[in-house]
Amino acid sequence: MDIKESQSLRDTLLKEIAKCRACRFCIDVCPAYQASEWVENMSPYGRLQILKYLINGTLEEDDPLIYSLYSCLQCGRCDRLCKAKGQNLEVANLIRLGKYLLSQGLVKGKKSEKV
Repeated sequence: MDIKESQSLRDTLLKEIAKCRACRFCIDVCPAYQASEWVENMSPYGRLQILKYLINGTLEEDDPLIYSLYSCLQCGRCDRLCKAKGQNLEVANLIRLGKYLLSQGLVKGKKSEKV
């Protein structure tokens, strides 16, 4: 993937994350959030915020942040609830896309490489 494609992917992800109204209804249905005993960065909303700040370069990539992103079970409960509340975000897909960017080293918050 070249620089132009990766920038387009990051821009698309940021645009979609910005559509989130921060209602936080999604956190109540997330099994990973419930198992973490209510740690915010283990919720769908928390993961979207982590992705936003990693992509912007505000946060640097580190193990606890990566762990919280990869703890998403991709069950889709947050998606269904988001659609039921009228927002129509595909939260699990956004998290999956963010994990792809991380795995390819295409976030600004990457310690080893700034893109």
